[in-house]
Amino acid sequence: MSARNHRFSTSLFSFAVLILLGLAGCSLLAPLPPASSLEERLAAFPAKDLPLEQPAIVRWNKHQIPYIEAATDDDAAFLLGMVHAHLRLAQLEVGKRLSQGRMSELGGPFLEDLDRALRAIDFGYASRDMFDAMNPTAKRWLSKFVDGINHYKKQLSPKDYPHELGVLAVKDEPWTPLDVLTMGRLASIDVNWISYYTLLSIDDPEQREDVRQYLVDVGLAGAVSFAGEGGIEATELLLSSAKPGSNSVAVSGNRTETGAALMANDPHLGMLLPNFWLIAGVECPSMHAVGFMPPGVPVFAIGRNENISWGGTNLRALSSDLVDVSSLPDTAFTVERSELSTRFWADQDFNLRRSPYGPVITDVDVIPSAGGRELALRWIGHRPSDEVGAMFAANRATNWEEFRNAFESFAVPAQNMLYADVEGNIGMVLAAHLPMRPDWHASQFILSPEQADEAWNTILNTLELPASYNPHEGYLASANNRPTQTLFQIGYFFPPDLRIRRLLELLEARDIHTVESLAALQRDVYSTESYDLAQRLMGMMNEGDFAETPRSMVLWNTIRSWDGTYEEDSLGAFAFESFLVEFAPRVSELADKILVFEELRGSAHLRGFLLRLMARMDEDAVRDTVAESLARAAEKGRDGTVWGDVHRLEIRHMLASVPVIGSRYVFGDYPVAGSQETVMKTAHSLSDERHRTTYGAQARHISDLADPDANFFVLLGGEDGWLNSENFMDQLPLWRNGEYIRMPLTEAGRNTEFTRALALRPAK
Repeated sequence: MSARNHRFSTSLFSFAVLILLGLAGCSLLAPLPPASSLEERLAAFPAKDLPLEQPAIVRWNKHQIPYIEAATDDDAAFLLGMVHAHLRLAQLEVGKRLSQGRMSELGGPFLEDLDRALRAIDFGYASRDMFDAMNPTAKRWLSKFVDGINHYKKQLSPKDYPHELGVLAVKDEPWTPLDVLTMGRLASIDVNWISYYTLLSIDDPEQREDVRQYLVDVGLAGAVSFAGEGGIEATELLLSSAKPGSNSVAVSGNRTETGAALMANDPHLGMLLPNFWLIAGVECPSMHAVGFMPPGVPVFAIGRNENISWGGTNLRALSSDLVDVSSLPDTAFTVERSELSTRFWADQDFNLRRSPYGPVITDVDVIPSAGGRELALRWIGHRPSDEVGAMFAANRATNWEEFRNAFESFAVPAQNMLYADVEGNIGMVLAAHLPMRPDWHASQFILSPEQADEAWNTILNTLELPASYNPHEGYLASANNRPTQTLFQIGYFFPPDLRIRRLLELLEARDIHTVESLAALQRDVYSTESYDLAQRLMGMMNEGDFAETPRSMVLWNTIRSWDGTYEEDSLGAFAFESFLVEFAPRVSELADKILVFEELRGSAHLRGFLLRLMARMDEDAVRDTVAESLARAAEKGRDGTVWGDVHRLEIRHMLASVPVIGSRYVFGDYPVAGSQETVMKTAHSLSDERHRTTYGAQARHISDLADPDANFFVLLGGEDGWLNSENFMDQLPLWRNGEYIRMPLTEAGRNTEFTRALALRPAK
């Protein structure tokens, strides 16, 4: 860019900021809403002139968690929509616009690149076909749910809108079922895109291939959750590749006190408020269930009914491919003009191209192209499927066969879905639609059109993929690891085996499991690989090496005596991380792998990567690097610092990153246990300075199938999305202390826990 153009762009940017802060000052700088009590929030729920078929009740507990009791399915779905809008209207409105690539309408020109990228992917491409092909029962449930959202909104005057909608100047518009399906597709992204983006961003082809081959080689060596056709056992504990995820555990009746199964889930997502989940209960003719729901989606992704419990983790299956369409003629593409409306700025329009293999995503500048190639995204999510209908059927299933069959129409996001029932049975299905790719596919990062045709010739559904039912070990666990061995590869970039190894170790350590043992499992912060790496490195040294550097010896002794746990008050955890900050780049450079290190430093790959490097290096060279790194870390004078002093849980609202005003939306800063690769995941960058965890275990669930009332849930934050509400953050102390909220299924349990009953009658 020329100096003149640079100055011009800078002037435009400054002008945009002035407009943003000046013209928009009234809304952006509006004070936070006053505190509101639970009673005040419940009084705001519309209770008159509702278009119901029969009288209904919405019960609430002290955490403002709703429990709907309806005589008809239509009324239940309608009230569920009202409840979602009541609790999370701002979250819904922002999520809707995000899924449609309309964030510039809210945030101005700063978000144009994001919108262009989102529109290039086109999350709503299949929504109309999906809705038209839905099971009639599920379609009606979804439509009534949307009616409930719209009815709730109509009852609000602008002064009653959530604070965020005023700040962002959100214009009122009705919801449609297609909005819900498109938002569901946004939540269904292929997590392998993170690896794709990392690789495409590497300019040097040799370095790109070096990183890719590392990810593939290690990923395919990972442990599995159940034995497949190749006889691979779940105890094969080798390193795998990186990226965050969730944990799910099912324990069969032969390893519980009661003979009924146990289920535990702790999904890992971004740690922002409002939480990604809300907790609810529903009882109507076709469903009686409690659990976690994504706001704006009318089904339980994790939960329990009277007969079964379910949960899952992201399968990390390869649901997409990159296809080089540079050689295709212009006639092979369709072109669509996209209009971008931008707050405080001139509207723009731009072209989007679609090839026979999907949208051309590299037409958007923000998406790298690995050398100027034109790349299309071939994604299962651009094909019609029915995830709402599948989950609706799973929520009503009464046995293993019904549960597995429910997922035949479920395509994305590919999931490991675990099952447990009152009879003590457990199981696991791979809920996905996946191409049956040939063997050569593992060696390719970007496909030619001809290769894409071959790789996508056959698409398999859940019933054609492996499953496990009542394994002899008496338990099943998933931590986004490779689920089983198959005749074709379902993915390459699986996370490290660290969490699955630890889960299997904890499950095998007890003959009998209880709710309490699974609660302890969910809060486990021991890192096998960090401990192994620390002991191996410290074992290379002896006290004589530090005769002239006593501070290094103090640090060495602290790390050597560390037990491998990332507790808040751990001296050893901080000492090890401060050493790793110095050691990792030095040893990577010594091994001529510094560029690979830079790509992996912020991921859970790092410790496995270092172990692999050291296995091929001269031990004396590593020993010298250890000594130098210990000395550098000791020079910083951080004696007495514990892990929680630097590893922080910052309670942030989704507006906390907005310039100028963001600090108003940070509501707390706490020490937190855990790390990148612990069961209780609290992901962080490699740093010995104060940092916040951005991703991790932000919700927990446990169900004991022996007792219909023994269902326990908790959120990081709270149920209510209204700022300064009594229930906006009231679950935070519970989450931090390992406590839960009971969600009963029996009438007696509901009467005890849900003491505020709002009786609703049909309009006359």
